[in-house]
Amino acid sequence: MENVSIKSEIGRLRKVIIHEPGAEIELMTPKTSNELLYDDILSLNSAIKEHRELSEILKLHSNVYYIKDLLADIFQDESVKEELLKSLTKDIKSAFNIREELMRLDASALANKLLIGVEKHKDNLSNFLTNDKYALKPLPNFVYTRDSTIVINEHVLTGAMANEIRSTEATILHSIFSHHQEFKPAGFYIDKMNGFEAEISFEGGDILVLRDDVLAIGLSERTNTEAIDFLIEKFKKIEQIKHVFAVIMPKERAMIHLDMIFTMIDKNYCVAYNPVLLGEDRLGVVHIDLSNDKQKLTMEDNLIDSLKKVGIELEPVLCGGTERLHQEREQWMCGANFFTMAPGKIIGYGRNYRTFEQLDKVASMPRIEAQDIILGKVNLSDYDRYAIAITGAELSRGGGGARCMTMPVLRDNVNL
Repeated sequence: MENVSIKSEIGRLRKVIIHEPGAEIELMTPKTSNELLYDDILSLNSAIKEHRELSEILKLHSNVYYIKDLLADIFQDESVKEELLKSLTKDIKSAFNIREELMRLDASALANKLLIGVEKHKDNLSNFLTNDKYALKPLPNFVYTRDSTIVINEHVLTGAMANEIRSTEATILHSIFSHHQEFKPAGFYIDKMNGFEAEISFEGGDILVLRDDVLAIGLSERTNTEAIDFLIEKFKKIEQIKHVFAVIMPKERAMIHLDMIFTMIDKNYCVAYNPVLLGEDRLGVVHIDLSNDKQKLTMEDNLIDSLKKVGIELEPVLCGGTERLHQEREQWMCGANFFTMAPGKIIGYGRNYRTFEQLDKVASMPRIEAQDIILGKVNLSDYDRYAIAITGAELSRGGGGARCMTMPVLRDNVNL
């Protein structure tokens, strides 16, 4: 079996990486939540409880791996510890002292320390008087494992994060994919962890592998035109990607990534936020055709119609149903952000009732409560298709859904 391979959004899931929220969540305050990219401060106990619903369901479908455990695994090698710490601390004053201190920690303790943050020593005037207490900041966004690394076919793409606060996540995951035997890719699209120009930014929530040769990429708040041009040149060298659809999006907080308005859930179905993807607020799609020697760019009306030209025909399930008011409300609560575990088998926040109603009505995916499965009241083998509803009252306040919180590493191939 291959270690790393993602050729679609929907193939049967075999390996997925997640991160359970930890103490780093409680280090946010109302004053710092915005700079840490959160809409609000969260209750850690509630967030953990909800996240464990997600993880328990994932374990019924796939092998599930946790960031903290993977870090502890690679830290068994002292040279890997040193290499990663040098990379993370290269811009820090007194970096040598910090590295020496961290190197003395055992593998598990160091993994935890990198997640919850490393405080500055108050051993000089600058550090003594600063309000910034961390040399390495806590990583509350790591629960959204999707963004910082992307698997495309058998290669790994390290994210160029739009916000410096998240760059540590990309560096950590690059190290995991470089050194963990369970996740050895065929190669990396980018050779170096820090191989990006300053103007380049792209994140995994904007990159959807619709087929082994077709990508949809959101031109969003977090992914810019320079990044897409940069990625196109990387794709050309490997010669697997033949079509890229750049979806032009509003620069709005609720729609920071493409997967907040569009997710593929089966061979012929997707969940779509109608106003922006298909409706009056749509801004268009650029089809970048790489199938010939000279790339060709064409402006298209919308993503659904554009994909038909390359043989992908999707019927949209409308996020929030048919009324604009409910569409806006449920999109805000990640109602279009579903994660597919196998064709027609998906998971998302149960609070989006009208979206679940549409899933049953349009795509024949009945709603099943996650707790009923976990408590043994429902046997999934009795169903060919389903939409599993997890509790998301707390997690959704962080601004991400089920797809955001999952990084698929290995899926079965599926004919599309």
